[in-house]
Amino acid sequence: MLFEELVITIMKAVNLERTISSPFHLIKGKKSGQTIQDIGYYGLYPYFAVMPKLEKQLYDEVIQRLFRQQLLKANDEVIDLTEKALAMDIPASRFNGWKYRGNEAVFLNRLSLVVQTLSYTSQQINRFDPVHNAEDLQSWVKRYLKKINFRELSAVRAFKTEMVNSLQIAGISEQQKMIVMQRLTGLGWSGLTWEQIASAHGLHILDAQLAAVEALHAWIDVIEMENFPLLSGLTENIVQRSVLTESTQRTLKLFEKGLSLEEIAAVRQLKTSTIEDHFVELAMNDPFFNYTAFLSKSLYEKIVAVSKNRKTKRLRDIKEELPDASYFQIRLALALKEEQP
Repeated sequence: MLFEELVITIMKAVNLERTISSPFHLIKGKKSGQTIQDIGYYGLYPYFAVMPKLEKQLYDEVIQRLFRQQLLKANDEVIDLTEKALAMDIPASRFNGWKYRGNEAVFLNRLSLVVQTLSYTSQQINRFDPVHNAEDLQSWVKRYLKKINFRELSAVRAFKTEMVNSLQIAGISEQQKMIVMQRLTGLGWSGLTWEQIASAHGLHILDAQLAAVEALHAWIDVIEMENFPLLSGLTENIVQRSVLTESTQRTLKLFEKGLSLEEIAAVRQLKTSTIEDHFVELAMNDPFFNYTAFLSKSLYEKIVAVSKNRKTKRLRDIKEELPDASYFQIRLALALKEEQP
C-alpha cells in the first residue's frame, strides 16, 4: 500500500465527518480521545501508529497532491472526497497498527544489532562500531545473544534459516523483503538510509517506509504464530497485550474499586474530559463494559437510532436532534458494540 492509498483509505471511512488533519493524527498514533474513539467508530485499528515519526510537512505535501489529482474537494470544515476518490479500488493491506503501535521499529533495531553482531563474531571479529548506540537497546541485545549461545556457528546458521523461512511464510513482496534487508548492517556492508532505499526502488520516501512497516507487521505475525524460537525472542514486549492504552487501564482499576468519574479525575489529577476519553475507550474495546452508570438504555437507543437514520457519527449533528444528551453520552453510545446489552 502506498502512502496516498493509506490516506485515501482512512479518508473514505471518515468522509464528511472529520477534518483533513485527522488521518495524520491516526497514522502518527496520537493518543487523544478523538483519535482513539475514531479508531473504534470507523474500524481503523490497522492504521493506528503505523508511522509515529511522520512529519506534518510531508503529510501536507501529500494532501496537496490529492487536491491536484482531483481526489479531494475544497472544504474548510471536513474531508470531502470526490467521486473519483470514492471509486478507487485500494488493495487490502497487512497492517496491524493497533497491535504493534510503532514497536515494529524496536523489533527492527534489535534485529539490526543482532545481525551485525552475528555477522562479525562468526568471523572471529569481536570489535566493531555498533549500528545502534542506545544503551537500553545494546543491553537488551547482549542478554539475548547470551541466551542463544551466539558464538556457536550452529546458532548463527539456525538464526539465518529462521529468517529465510519466516519471511517466505509471511507472503510479502520481494521488494518489501529487500527494503527491510537493506536496513541491516553486517561485515562488509552497511545499512542504507531511507533516502537511499527510496531512490534505489524509485519510491517516495514515505512509500518506502510504509512498505517496511507493512512487511514487519506481516513478518512478526508469522514469527508469533509459527515455531521460530530464535526470532520469537526478538518480539519480547513488542505486541500490545492489552487493547487498552496504559492510562485507560489505570482509570479502569479505579472504576472497578467503585470510584466515580469525578473521583477518578481528582485522584489521577487529570481533567474530567480526559477520564471521559478513557471511558469511551473502554466502551469501544470491552464488550462487558457497564455503561449504565453514565447512560440510560433508552438514551443509548435514541443516540444509536439518530446516528443510523442520519448516517453520521458527527457529535454536533446528533446533539442537534438530542439536545438533552451530553457530548460524553453521545460519544459513549457510539463507542459501544452493537451487541451491548
